[in-house]
Amino acid sequence: MRWSGVGIDDWWRNEQFWVIGGVSSHLFAVFQGLLKVLAGIDTNFTVTTKAGDDDEFSELYTFKWTTLLIPPTTLLIVNFIGVVAGVSNAINNGYESWGPLFGKLFFSFWVIVHLYPFLKGLVGRQNRTPTIVIVWSILLASIFSLLWVRIDPFLPKSDGPLLEECGLDCN
Repeated sequence: MRWSGVGIDDWWRNEQFWVIGGVSSHLFAVFQGLLKVLAGIDTNFTVTTKAGDDDEFSELYTFKWTTLLIPPTTLLIVNFIGVVAGVSNAINNGYESWGPLFGKLFFSFWVIVHLYPFLKGLVGRQNRTPTIVIVWSILLASIFSLLWVRIDPFLPKSDGPLLEECGLDCN
């Protein structure tokens, strides 16, 4: 980064906003493009500025960004649920389960740290976050968490002997 003249703070801020954009506006742009190509649905909209606050139609020109807030909020909730579930699982299962947990926690915290400016803006608004964003995010996070528990990708799916029956020296 020395040759580019970009400081570590500037690079990190750029990295954070790329992640925030990647899970919100860029994701919706991909869906919009797929709708246009596959279904022929054109989702163009025009955002105009309000001429005055006293205009009787000024509410019609206010563009609501609530749908763009749902994916990053859901991602934050899923990662917070993952951290809590992982730590509680490690506490219940003993010392052997702490090793694999650190890798999973690292990636969860990595996502949370990348979305920190978004989280700070969401929490810092003090009761101005739309309720529908919170409801949809919790609903989607619950669905994803239940699917993850049902799929359970970290357990071996072999039909061989059980580890508990013969130990590590199974032949």
